Amino acid sequence: MRWALLLFELYVVVLSLIWARWARRPGVRSRARMSALVAVVHLMFFWPVIGAGAYLPRGGGDLWGQLYPVWAFVAAEVRHGRFPLWNPRLLGGDPIFAEGQFGLFNPLNGPLWALDPLPMEAVLWRAMIPSLWAGLGMLHLLSRSRWLRVSPPAALVGSLAYMFSSPFIVHLGHPQIGDAMAWFPWALRGLEQSMRPGSPLRLLRGSIPVALLILSGHGQAVSYALMGAGLGILMMPGSGTLLRRWLRGIAAMTLGIALAAPMLVPAIERLPMTERAVVPPEQRRGYEMAWEDLLDLLSPLVHGRNAAEWWSPRGRVETGFVGATALGLAVLGALRPPSGRAGGLLVALAALGLGLALGRASPLYRALAILPVFDLAWKTARAIFLFSFTLAALAAWGIEQRRWAGWDRRGVVLTAAGITGSIPIAFALVPAGPPRERALFGLALAAVVALGSLISLRAPHREARWIPMALLVGEHLIVGATAEIEGRSPLQGFDHPQALAFLRSDPAWFRVDVDPSAWSLWPPNALQVAGFDTPLGSGNPMNLRAFTSLYWMIPNRTAPAYRMLGVKYIVVPKGHPPGGEGIWPVFVKDPRVDVHLHTGALPRAWLVYRTEVVGAQAEALPRVLAPDFAPERVAVVEGGPLLDGEGRGRIELLRIEPDRLELHVETDTPALLVMSEVFYPGWQARLNDRPVPIYRTNFAFRSVEIPPGSHILTMTFRPASLAMGLALAVIALGGVLGAAGWAKIRRALRGRGPSPLR
Repeated sequence: MRWALLLFELYVVVLSLIWARWARRPGVRSRARMSALVAVVHLMFFWPVIGAGAYLPRGGGDLWGQLYPVWAFVAAEVRHGRFPLWNPRLLGGDPIFAEGQFGLFNPLNGPLWALDPLPMEAVLWRAMIPSLWAGLGMLHLLSRSRWLRVSPPAALVGSLAYMFSSPFIVHLGHPQIGDAMAWFPWALRGLEQSMRPGSPLRLLRGSIPVALLILSGHGQAVSYALMGAGLGILMMPGSGTLLRRWLRGIAAMTLGIALAAPMLVPAIERLPMTERAVVPPEQRRGYEMAWEDLLDLLSPLVHGRNAAEWWSPRGRVETGFVGATALGLAVLGALRPPSGRAGGLLVALAALGLGLALGRASPLYRALAILPVFDLAWKTARAIFLFSFTLAALAAWGIEQRRWAGWDRRGVVLTAAGITGSIPIAFALVPAGPPRERALFGLALAAVVALGSLISLRAPHREARWIPMALLVGEHLIVGATAEIEGRSPLQGFDHPQALAFLRSDPAWFRVDVDPSAWSLWPPNALQVAGFDTPLGSGNPMNLRAFTSLYWMIPNRTAPAYRMLGVKYIVVPKGHPPGGEGIWPVFVKDPRVDVHLHTGALPRAWLVYRTEVVGAQAEALPRVLAPDFAPERVAVVEGGPLLDGEGRGRIELLRIEPDRLELHVETDTPALLVMSEVFYPGWQARLNDRPVPIYRTNFAFRSVEIPPGSHILTMTFRPASLAMGLALAVIALGGVLGAAGWAKIRRALRGRGPSPLR
């Protein structure tokens, strides 16, 4: 199906050419042709994936380990006519609608939901699309904005520099981050339009891209992009008084935040319950740039283009690389900067991006660290995309200055001096051997393309302006097009048809665990894609911490607490010894893995007739982990009913869906129905169509009190946070439409004037 990727790219090219053919104004025709060129270069850059059968990113990354299983699950549910808010396949269940990184409300993910089974080609398309959208956004911002307008050919240079910059290449494995960076130029363009006088509907031009930026879902990237957009509101020049522009810009951004409330409100509700929320402040560091990483502005080969080549012990981070060609042009643009507030905005964006990316090594970060939000926001290297954006914009401005002010030899001198001075620094920092060889090659390439592009601007011919663009494209193709590709499928070797057939032959409701020693043979995410529930997640730091903490604190698989996880089968490497008493092999026909049966596992729902009541969740943990805990006989309930009896009962599963569970329960005395499903706000229970409370039980799970008799228990996931978010979005949109309608009525009344006397 790689032909589908090619057809999409060609569709964008043809659509842009049709636009150019039918546009009336020369400027519009030129922008349309440049848009077609952006798509053509994007096709060239990703040709190893589109036309040569390669995969990305190298090593799989979050794209295949974290996002693909969730996307495949959502697509399968949509095919059955359901849009799931809850995913029972990972951990003890997860409210995936409240984790923005999964992107359930991200419109760019919408096409994926229509494909089941979800093809790998669609996931590859999803990884590549942010860079294309960023390029188109940058092109239209630079060629249409009133504060930094350049000709479409110059805007094309800035577009290519931004869309292939280091932040986009590093995050090919996490398109949600790429989306936030891609929407940033669109948001600046929209906010600029919203700040002009006019109808209240004009606010939507800025609020819609801001909302889409937020819906991209990655909290850190979104936060940094919103900070950059806030600087745009404060510093973008325009008509009218400064105060009115500010008020309209703030109104547009506020409206955009409100339109994204269906994702934001649930995400805020989820955040305190995640693993990240409890990381100690002293550990909230790392993933920050160092001053030495600025060498990578000349060439990313100094430190290594991908994780396999990266030699620094600090770990790989994205740098601000936009291409040495673009960097040289940016130097030229900085020598003749935009005047007034436009130049100030570029300086502010660069300072913000670099200051945040350097983290605690930056005076700016230390000054801002007193704010509570910065106590939670580490991994600040991701803010470097604001610096890349500024360099790309300055590159476009620099090539435009040659058109108006002629050639400036100072740019050549400064660029040559910078590259020459970097060579001894690279010798001192980069280890000898292949890393140093790559670094020197990268610096030599940087010298050729940067100086070549600047010298070419001296040529008198009009066509000479295309030379820097050609050098920029060639440079990115050399150092970036193959950086994150590999020939091996990220899912290769994870298919175990015989073992899958065995597991599917069991009609019971159970979970499948994977021993850590078997993760490389059959990872949990592959089982999730195959349709099985697992007690493991995907390493997402935003996982709900209660279940994750409990799972990893259980000492072994024969411990009482492990029995209540609903794990019936355990995947282990071939020939792995039995896991303890009651755990033995039941399927050994697969050449690489065995499947063990856990005979002591409790069902996913069971009845107990004795409870221990605690006042807080933390009080339940030591009791649940105790070696004498008997989950089949007693439950530790937070603020729930006190039971101390004996009885008998029966549970029959009637209906199971991601957001709905229906059970037939019979018991002869009062009982507590305990489930191995995670307790989370939004779950509602009805017993014989009568609402009943849900209790947090056994530290992480949920339960319902059952009176004697035969009952139908229905549990549905209807989160109030989602309803609140939708209400905020509707109210905000209704307010703007109402204000626009009222303004139109007032204009009509003023135009009619007073009626003449008869």
